Amino acid sequence: MSENRYGMISGERSAEDRQLAVARLEAEGVPTERILATDPEEPNAPPVWLNDLSADAELIAPSLSDLNLSTQGIAATVEAARELGIHVRCLDEAFDSRNDWQSQIGTLLTALNRLDRKGFSDRTKIALQEAKARGQRLGRKPSMTDLRKAVAIQMIEAGYKGTKIWKTLAVLEGPPISQSAYYLWQKAWLAERE
Repeated sequence: MSENRYGMISGERSAEDRQLAVARLEAEGVPTERILATDPEEPNAPPVWLNDLSADAELIAPSLSDLNLSTQGIAATVEAARELGIHVRCLDEAFDSRNDWQSQIGTLLTALNRLDRKGFSDRTKIALQEAKARGQRLGRKPSMTDLRKAVAIQMIEAGYKGTKIWKTLAVLEGPPISQSAYYLWQKAWLAERE
């Protein structure tokens, strides 16, 4: 059976993850020379090399995410393999296209949903890192605007106390300011003056 068994791992895995994935596939009876570690040319389409596998071949992957770069591509790869008569088995999700196709749809959709959420999270982290590298400020705008700082300094020097100053700052133009945000700024400003 191993002469018709292939393995697939994502080219985006780290070297350590790749070794673990290869070991898992070898334990499933996949010969090392038949473990493919290439990413598809088109992220939303099945890999071209899938057409080179014979009908009734078995394609084993540690996870559905090893089959393609996107959830749409994973679904396209599984469907193309089904049409070509290639059996797909993914170890992490317990997906096996040899089982009743109707029973596997739930498994496939659940796994795709989880991978899509993870992909969204990864894309968000990358976008935040890129924005930070460009020098963009992340998070909400600071509530202590330059105008509020100037008014607060004048009021502190005139002898006013915290709550009176905060109430005055709260009505000035700018993002909402909490009492604790003002006190944190006041504490830092007073510490700088010492």
